[in-house]
Amino acid sequence: MILSIAQASSEGAGTTEMFGIWSDMVVGDRPNGLVDSYLLQGDGTVHVVSVWESQEAHDAALQDKATNHPAYGFFDACGLDPTHATFRVIGRMG
Repeated sequence: MILSIAQASSEGAGTTEMFGIWSDMVVGDRPNGLVDSYLLQGDGTVHVVSVWESQEAHDAALQDKATNHPAYGFFDACGLDPTHATFRVIGRMG
């Protein structure tokens, strides 16, 4: 499993507009291999945290413009430039 985290300053972006963009994405097609994705806001920063079945699924979403990676689709639509990191999940509770 892979966890991807993208974040950008939310300064200049309206919360209502960001939530509307996210809501539109939720009802759209999900990329293959996307397990779950979360939109988080705090301390002037917005984050998109996504869980993927594999690194291959994550990387395929980055390359496939038809399904798009949820973080980049969101941040592109908001006009924000995120930083992005991926992590291999090596332990889990729950």
